[in-house]
Amino acid sequence: MTMAIMIVDDEPVNTMVLEQLLHQHDYETVVVSSGEDALELLMDPQAPSLYDLVLLDVEMPGISGIETCKRIRHMAGYEELPVIMVSGRTEEKQIAEGLDAEASDYTTKPIKITELLARIRSALRYKAAVDERKKYEARLQYDLDLAQKIQQSALTPPIQNAEIDMRALYLPSKKLAGDMYAWFQVAPDRYGVIIFDVMGHGVSSALITMGIRSILPGLVGNVQYPVDVMTELNRQMTFLFSGDDMQSYFTAVYCYIDTTNGRIEYVNAGHPPVIVTSPAGVCRLETTGVPVGMFEEPNYEAKEIDIEPGMVMHMYTDGLMECYSKDIDDGIRWLEKDIATYGLGYADHVAERLVPKIEIDDDLCLVTVKLM
Repeated sequence: MTMAIMIVDDEPVNTMVLEQLLHQHDYETVVVSSGEDALELLMDPQAPSLYDLVLLDVEMPGISGIETCKRIRHMAGYEELPVIMVSGRTEEKQIAEGLDAEASDYTTKPIKITELLARIRSALRYKAAVDERKKYEARLQYDLDLAQKIQQSALTPPIQNAEIDMRALYLPSKKLAGDMYAWFQVAPDRYGVIIFDVMGHGVSSALITMGIRSILPGLVGNVQYPVDVMTELNRQMTFLFSGDDMQSYFTAVYCYIDTTNGRIEYVNAGHPPVIVTSPAGVCRLETTGVPVGMFEEPNYEAKEIDIEPGMVMHMYTDGLMECYSKDIDDGIRWLEKDIATYGLGYADHVAERLVPKIEIDDDLCLVTVKLM
């Protein structure tokens, strides 16, 4: 592909010599006689794809080459366009001013043909590498946007009926999250709800998260009870990473809610405690086992609590605790205090008041389950 070079010089003889030289070496050229004309051409919306390099004379009437270079660098799309300054002055201060203006390179007059061509080739190699990187970043951004849409589509819609009200707040710190939740109505009066947090951040955690999410419907349809669900998830995780130097695990809480018999059976696999509020007060569903995927035989233990009318379960990931404090115990205490203060409006408080005040660096997920 032929490279296009813009020549900016007010001396016709100089531009004629440069044009002939560059044409001999198969470069296309566009010639302008001032910094103003160069900037006007570069303002064309199509211009960033038209020019591969600028040869910019330093001493020109009107806007100098140094000022022109500064303005180019502040134009969208030209942050990395190669600009080689050409000057008859060889003072160290002059060269420093050019490079401080973010010129890519600097050469002096009289022009040494071999040297100039070498500098142009070097700058164009850099430009080609930058363009390739930008194409890769654009493809990556497209893939991330698509993955984000897929992950968002996996979020379970709320359930609201005469027995139960389940809803969630989901705030990824980046495009893709390692947190996820899901709930299923496994019988007319029975529900399974899970929240989990895969270790780490970024694409790898998100891929594991989506893998887990994809197997949950079939798994919960076959084995509803918490110990069985967690044991099978652990088997899947240890199998996935068996014989591999990599290890991954996730913390999770799975609750099996039986509204007819008025009980909740749960397993907490190394996850932050579920905060349960009811007319009788506040309690926590603490850890009953190790994170999923950490050991081949985790020996999970299930526990039960009775359902009370008006009971509300708050299931969350550690990103919510960190909104309050990096200290886990302090975070849970503050979280409990706010839950007691805001009640069913707690999720709105988190989204509208708490999170906007801080810069979250971890995914945040909150599931609220109200039993009627």
